[in-house]
Amino acid sequence: MATLQTIINGTVDFICGDDVQCTVPGFDKVVNRDGETIRDIVKKISLDEMIFGGFALQIIKNFAGGNAEIYALDFMKVRTNEKNEIIYYSDDWSKWGAKYLVYPKYKAGDENPTSVYYHKGHITRSTYPIPMYAAAIIPCELEKSINQFHLNNINNGFMSNLIINFNNGQPADDQKEEIERNINEKFSGYQNAGRILISYNDSDENKTTVERLSGDDFDQKYQALAERSREQIFTSFRANSALFGINHSTGFSENEFNESFKLYNRTVVRPIQDDIVDVFDRIFGVEGSIVITPFRLTANGEADSNEVVA
Repeated sequence: MATLQTIINGTVDFICGDDVQCTVPGFDKVVNRDGETIRDIVKKISLDEMIFGGFALQIIKNFAGGNAEIYALDFMKVRTNEKNEIIYYSDDWSKWGAKYLVYPKYKAGDENPTSVYYHKGHITRSTYPIPMYAAAIIPCELEKSINQFHLNNINNGFMSNLIINFNNGQPADDQKEEIERNINEKFSGYQNAGRILISYNDSDENKTTVERLSGDDFDQKYQALAERSREQIFTSFRANSALFGINHSTGFSENEFNESFKLYNRTVVRPIQDDIVDVFDRIFGVEGSIVITPFRLTANGEADSNEVVA
């Protein structure tokens, strides 16, 4: 799903902007014992926001009750109860009887030595958040399936339009299976796309024939389907493909690019930035706890909107 990954990675870069700084004393350099900066944390939670529609931050307090460290938890490994009041974390939920850690929900002024701020984005239904590309899941799967189909065709030698006719009667079922297995092992790969079609016939003077089937313009159909899927993915993000380095065949002017970026920045990037800033303001208990310098379009340092998101 190259298109989805491209949009997610590009939007994370837009969200993090040119720089992220923390104005709270003690957190202006690093925010935890792993040596991570506030920009490192923002980048991680921005990625989780784009992939899952939410993120989770672990807050560790010192003996005086103040914030000592902040970590970004891998949202894929986080679970919660129905009301998001208890947070569960496991490195591998797929294992039977998986071991997990239990954290209380972060609340300002509580006495828990460690807790988790569980954030759900704007799109949510009950317990867990929904990513903004949820409506484009099928187009994402289509793009993946189309690429897999073409890969399988390459692995199988582009033999999908080949039919072998055995015109000497109908052998027993076990003989058919052995013949088909031997042919496919010799001329095809292990995937299904591009496998040879085998037919058994009763006549034509007992000779074996090999025929090519009509291509039926499959290449054009797959190309049209791939383009439609890509368009639907971008539509789900309300984004223009040119913003992420995918050019239209008709070209794209600099003015159109700038206007597209301003719209995407206003409707997608800025709301996520505002949410992130608001979360850290709640955690630190002060306004303007972090400052995100907006992503700049021009090389001369000229910003496209307000200088600072706060």
